[in-house]
Amino acid sequence: MRQSQRFNPNEPPSKKVSSTRPAAAPARQVLLPATEFFVGRQPHDIEEKRIFLELARNLLPSTPVEDRRQISSLLAGHPEIPDDLQERLARDEDPETAAPALRKSPRLSVDLLASIAQNGPEISRQAIATRPSLRESIISVLCDHAEASAIAILLERDDITLSKTHQAKLCRRSEIIATLGLELAGQDALNPDGLMGQFLHLPAPLKKQAIAAAEMTSLVKQAQTPGGNMSQRPDKNRLRIQEALVQEALNQNRSRFADLLGQGLGLSRSTCDLLLRSDQGEGLTIALKALGLPEFQTTTILVRLLGDETQLSDLRGLLRMHRTLTHGAAEALVSQWLLHDQGVQKTNAHYSSQYQEAGGRKASAKPVFGRSKNADKKIRFTNTAEN
Repeated sequence: MRQSQRFNPNEPPSKKVSSTRPAAAPARQVLLPATEFFVGRQPHDIEEKRIFLELARNLLPSTPVEDRRQISSLLAGHPEIPDDLQERLARDEDPETAAPALRKSPRLSVDLLASIAQNGPEISRQAIATRPSLRESIISVLCDHAEASAIAILLERDDITLSKTHQAKLCRRSEIIATLGLELAGQDALNPDGLMGQFLHLPAPLKKQAIAAAEMTSLVKQAQTPGGNMSQRPDKNRLRIQEALVQEALNQNRSRFADLLGQGLGLSRSTCDLLLRSDQGEGLTIALKALGLPEFQTTTILVRLLGDETQLSDLRGLLRMHRTLTHGAAEALVSQWLLHDQGVQKTNAHYSSQYQEAGGRKASAKPVFGRSKNADKKIRFTNTAEN
């Protein structure tokens, strides 16, 4: 007897015969398998490259970030990756996606690399710093804008030697000196002027070298001026400032003290504020020595301003430094601080020229030791004292 097949209504739907086609995978899940296929077989003809590039253009924006990171890693350094696609990956808003392209893609434009080196983020700068080959112009941008993590990569590379221009850029950046000062000194990137100018930011081992450089500078200056250093004879204005500094220290008026320090030495307000920090006792001692304050006045100021946060042994060390440091060396150090302030002001002016133009500000004149943009304040102080 012929047996007929009957329809079972309890049969699961998955076992039913269907004439419909299976649903297509979401577009966002297509690009990663396509990339794996593209990388897995080569070479590719022009048409295959065109198709893959068109697919990537359309799907990359909607591809999950995890997939984009894998895609970028697979394609980084691939000899047949289309130029347009590698630039898209290098510009990706996700730094982890952009990093492999920035690190390995050989045909990225110099303009693109320079723009990312200037604007960041820092992960991208680090990736650029590890590229097998770097142009001088890209290194220069990194020296201007990269943080210590990316600069450290450059310093560790045996195939890159920083030029004098690059070294000078780094020596002007206090945050780099504070973090990588020893590494820069190990590569002779810090010249005597750089050591003195960055004294307030140097690691402790380098401060002795800076003081030695200042003493040598003072000796050379004395040899060139056999008549002696007349600046050691304080004028009436400086005597008034010395007395006022002691008075403001006794009153613990730090703001007014910083103003007077700027008037006496011509330093910027930011530098004067830095000198009043508890970890800048050596810098403050040098500044007071440059102003010609005797030891007893220096003792009063240090105790009143730093005594609460400084150990007695450290205060004794500062006073010993005040006794042994020559006036000429102190002036040499402060002179380099002035030049450093001027360099910072010029850099800020370069990046905020529109703001300065709107505010009607004018470029400051060449600084002279003992006189700066605070000179008008100094004159007002003198007139007030005379009255």
